[in-house]
Amino acid sequence: MKLAWRHVRLPVVLPLRVGGVTLSERVVMELRLTGADGQFGIGEAAPLPGLHAERLEELPDLLPAALSLITDDQDSLDPLRSLNARADWRALPPSLRCGLEGALLARSPSLPVGTPPASSELFDGELRDITAISTGTDCLKVKVGRRDLTEEVAVLQRLRTRLGNAAEIRLDANRAFTLDEALAFAAAVREVNPIWIEEPLRDVTAMPEFLVRSGLPVALDETLHESEHTNLASLAGVAAWVLKPALLGVGGTLDAFAHATASPYRPCCVVSSSFEGPCGLELLGALAGCAPGLPAPGLGTARWLGDGQPEPWVVIGG
Repeated sequence: MKLAWRHVRLPVVLPLRVGGVTLSERVVMELRLTGADGQFGIGEAAPLPGLHAERLEELPDLLPAALSLITDDQDSLDPLRSLNARADWRALPPSLRCGLEGALLARSPSLPVGTPPASSELFDGELRDITAISTGTDCLKVKVGRRDLTEEVAVLQRLRTRLGNAAEIRLDANRAFTLDEALAFAAAVREVNPIWIEEPLRDVTAMPEFLVRSGLPVALDETLHESEHTNLASLAGVAAWVLKPALLGVGGTLDAFAHATASPYRPCCVVSSSFEGPCGLELLGALAGCAPGLPAPGLGTARWLGDGQPEPWVVIGG
């Protein structure tokens, strides 16, 4: 097996602030795996500042050890799951695992994918920005917890009027609220009929009480990665798991699909991007096509990035 890598630089064309830093450029690593049969596949490792512990510049030094764990016959789902079960594989940074696993699958595509629904759109603006939202949008994710309650409700009411009653509105609070604030918010937006609110609570241990008292379904994202809170994932009222393959790897994402299917309340799995480039988004689209519940994935991030400028390939392993 031969491995080559290169950086691809994508200009940021819309304001992008992550981890307290405003990005003007998104740099990802493309990984090309070529087997003895000459077949190759390309994946993408895309650690995002503020989200990942690993940094892009650390990944090249890890490639020789990673390559030693890969064989030609790992380009289908069962061998990939077996690879993900290995401790030495899971010790690699998740963004690197995601890129290498994506390259393996791209050599011989084998995901039993359907056609996922169109990706949700993202709204993070003010009242004056609502006219930019298409009236044909079927699913809209709205960032909340950043305005006072009166303005928050006004924004959501205007969005509901613009989209119509059939459109799905998802709320994402990014843990902005205390329990009392979250309960007041849930009561105030009930008439907007959101399908769920993602990560409403600053103190996630209050999640069971919020679910019982608010009656508003919840989606979990960050909580899924906190080992001390794994019991919250299977609560009644948790309607969705938001899964970022860049934090889980492909094998870890497939494991999460299996766990969601086996859960008593069968939450749907929303495949979500971390501002990947085109190669990374292609893999996420394939994963979204086999996600439990087939919800609209959160892959509408391509408009933040311009055309990529690839650097030359660097070959490892001959």
